[in-house]
Amino acid sequence: MQRMTIPFALVFTLLTGCSAMRTHEARDPSGQLIGSNVLDLVQTVGIPDKTMKLVDSNGPNDRMEVQWNFSNSDAALDMNALVLDLKVGGADKCSMTATVDRWGGKVLAVNFPQAHSDSIGSDYGACEPLVYEALEHNPHTPIDPHWDAFSLAGK
Repeated sequence: MQRMTIPFALVFTLLTGCSAMRTHEARDPSGQLIGSNVLDLVQTVGIPDKTMKLVDSNGPNDRMEVQWNFSNSDAALDMNALVLDLKVGGADKCSMTATVDRWGGKVLAVNFPQAHSDSIGSDYGACEPLVYEALEHNPHTPIDPHWDAFSLAGK
């Protein structure tokens, strides 16, 4: 049993590290998502679950917050032993939010504020499918500075 402890810890660390890397890549200001068009996110991860106008002055500083919720019930390893409930590998809930410039729909920031971390690695593991789609299938639509992103919220 002691011989398996170190290899198990190493494999576990590598698996959770892969999910964490993608999530950090999505938040990176020099990455693919920051500066892209919000329509690209809608095309890759779907219609947002929530939209909220942060500033609505009809000026150049208007912003909107867009949120996608994702629930993943599949875990690579799910153990229940007495009082220990251990889920490894992505079974949980994830929320991804994007702050968007109203005029043109440029993504200014991406965050994962409500990723639940009640199990080891799940805060990143649950977000991994959402982040994968956003990063790998981003069509890089040009930004039209006259397009009103508030149209996603129904004005």
